[in-house]
Amino acid sequence: MESEGRGERRLTSSLARKFERGDEKVVVGIGDDGAVVQTTSRTVVTCDPVVEGVHFTRSAPPNLVGRKAVNRNLSDLAAMGARPTFLVVSVLLPGWLDSAGRERLFRGVRDAARAGNCTVVGGDVARTPGPLVVTVTALGEAPRRPLCRSGLRAGDALHVSGPLGGSALGHHLRFKPRNELGCWLATQKAATAAIDISDGLSIDLATMLEASGGLGAILDVDSLPITAAARRAAQASGRDPLSHALGDGEDHELLFAVRGSLAAGGPLGSRARRPVGQVTAAPGIELRRRDGSRAPCTVVGYQHDV
Repeated sequence: MESEGRGERRLTSSLARKFERGDEKVVVGIGDDGAVVQTTSRTVVTCDPVVEGVHFTRSAPPNLVGRKAVNRNLSDLAAMGARPTFLVVSVLLPGWLDSAGRERLFRGVRDAARAGNCTVVGGDVARTPGPLVVTVTALGEAPRRPLCRSGLRAGDALHVSGPLGGSALGHHLRFKPRNELGCWLATQKAATAAIDISDGLSIDLATMLEASGGLGAILDVDSLPITAAARRAAQASGRDPLSHALGDGEDHELLFAVRGSLAAGGPLGSRARRPVGQVTAAPGIELRRRDGSRAPCTVVGYQHDV
């Protein structure tokens, strides 16, 4: 029977071949105690895990789990306006995941890294009696003016980069991070703040408002883009599709604010150019309908019990 140490070293060697160095800025890649990379600019660093039973179920295809682990972090870089450069990946492998599943998992990581134009430079692998856990640390080249959550001002227009809600029906494994858009927004003087919609539109908006000094917002209900999946989820839950758009989370679209006008063209779709609300000086979030009526918005979304 192969010892655990020999098994780990054999796996490390295979991963070094799978995640080829590629980028000339990688001086030392997988296989040493640490990676060595050449950088000439400020770096944005983010780290997020995906955990079996929390972010995905055991029945999820392993390649999509690997893809999600990478893309969650790339979406955080997008919200900062950073260009992805390098990834460090740590995996806790449970006994139920066989060699074929493990191969698919790492293939998903590799494919997402390639799609994001970044390089896996290292990490760690260990066995666990617990759930499958994939933790990614992502590094990105910071723009001259990083987008932050705290840049909101009263009067700013609020926008979202795509439709929201119903992510549990599959989008949470297949979303594409908005890195091109995030990098472009960071070049626009009119863009003032941004956040990755990971926990739900209403709770992530509340986070931005608090970070910006306790401001408020009005959301225009009829302008919010809602996914077809949210409407299907509403049929099953008996709730309004709007409630799914406000609180389901794991949309991984960008919520961003604009003061003035953005440049014409760029990667911003026509839908995302239409504002979905406005920042107000008075605290709290209100929902406004086309007839002008308003109602308080209950802040809902995902929060870890820690």
